Amino acid sequence: MLSLSSKKAQFFILTTVVIIGVFYTLSKYINPYAFIDTSRAASGSETFFFDNVKEKAIKTVKISLPDDGNLTANLRDYKIFVEKMASDKGYNLNFNYNVSSTKVDFDMILMSERMTLKSNFTVAP
Repeated sequence: MLSLSSKKAQFFILTTVVIIGVFYTLSKYINPYAFIDTSRAASGSETFFFDNVKEKAIKTVKISLPDDGNLTANLRDYKIFVEKMASDKGYNLNFNYNVSSTKVDFDMILMSERMTLKSNFTVAP
C-alpha cells in the first residue's frame, strides 16, 4: 500500500514540475510582446511643454495692447512664470523676447537631460 501512495506523490510532483516548466517557457516567448512601451510618452513631455510655452507666448502677444505698455509687462510676467515652471519640472528654459513697434521676436531654448529644443519666431501684435 505504501508504494502506491508513493507513486501517486511522485506523479503529482513530476506533473507539477512539467506544468511549471511549460508556463515558464511560454512566459519567455510571450513576455516581450506583453509590455507596453511608455517611454515615448515620457520623453514627449519636454516637447509638449515647449510647444505649450510657444503657443501661449503667441497668445499673450495677440491679447495684449502694445500702446498701453501691457505687452511688455505681460511678456515680463509670462517669462518669469514659464521659467519658474520649467525649473520646477527639472528643465532649463531660456525665454528671451525683443519688443519693437511692429513685431515681437522670440528666442526660446529648452534643455533637459534627454534633449535640447530651440525655436526662433516672430509675432505681430
